[in-house]
Amino acid sequence: MAGPRRKYPLPAGVIPGAPEGGTEDSGSRVRTKAPAAADRGSDSQPVLKENLVELARTLVDELVTLGPSEIAPVVRRLMALGNFALEEMAKSFPGPLWRQALATDSRLQRPDEISAIAAALAAFEGEAIPYLARLMRHPAPKVRYYAAVICAAYSSPRLIEPLMQASLDEDRECRRVALHLLSAYQHEALYRSALGELRRCAAEVAEPLPVRRRAVSALTQLRDEASAALFVDLLADSDRGIATACRVGLRVLTAHDFGFSRDPWLRWLSERGHENRIQWLIEGLGDGRANIRLLASRELWHLTRFLQPLSETADRDQFLTIQASYQRWWAKNHPD
Repeated sequence: MAGPRRKYPLPAGVIPGAPEGGTEDSGSRVRTKAPAAADRGSDSQPVLKENLVELARTLVDELVTLGPSEIAPVVRRLMALGNFALEEMAKSFPGPLWRQALATDSRLQRPDEISAIAAALAAFEGEAIPYLARLMRHPAPKVRYYAAVICAAYSSPRLIEPLMQASLDEDRECRRVALHLLSAYQHEALYRSALGELRRCAAEVAEPLPVRRRAVSALTQLRDEASAALFVDLLADSDRGIATACRVGLRVLTAHDFGFSRDPWLRWLSERGHENRIQWLIEGLGDGRANIRLLASRELWHLTRFLQPLSETADRDQFLTIQASYQRWWAKNHPD
């Protein structure tokens, strides 16, 4: 099937091999309606939509009672029902969890580690994306969270817009997952559009203050260097929370800190705003404040993997030494 591919394999047995003779099994691909073999009853009358909905509901009711090693036959039958099955699964999502996500987890759970419905949704490949986008707007934080987690199983620009919306979610864990996944799309044109929408949310005084603050935080966490000028403007915002978030954002983006006064920031932007963020960070290695130097060192390592970040016990001379190394490295690789 054309479209986005899964990053992870399906549960064993969901997609069978082609039967002898090379004909594909009728349940081995996503369908928007029941397969031809099931379209007609024994009396040659068309199967009613209501019957297909009821069949999908019955299969989902069975699915949620099963363990990881038992779901394959039911998932195959659901896949043959296409959107009828997707609608019913979305209503029950995420269903009984096989294991709760833990704060100590070092990675996001795969769909086949979450629940039977999560594993089944992933089996539908790109057909499930509109349903995941809808679930990320669900009233329940638990539903939104696990819908966002499942997005990690895909690589599709179609997820950028819903993930951007999730990055403004009132639930912190939803935001964390969405921002983590968004960063993988930074080379997509839609990603740049999403950043523009976040900037609009941050600047729009008509937006609720919590949404504006989350937008500033999202832009900071996504390291959007194009937001530097916006953050300088918003230092004068009437809401102190917005101004404080923007000062933090400027510190992270630039490895500089001129406080809440816009004038020194505007002077700095006029002199250095045209430069690459890496150049800002290299300059920050020579700052007189240890916390700024540490931030610059860590951000440079994340961006370049050139020099390991220095420790908190390193003195300024050590930072000046690696600053000189970075300056030589930049001049060699960016002679213009």
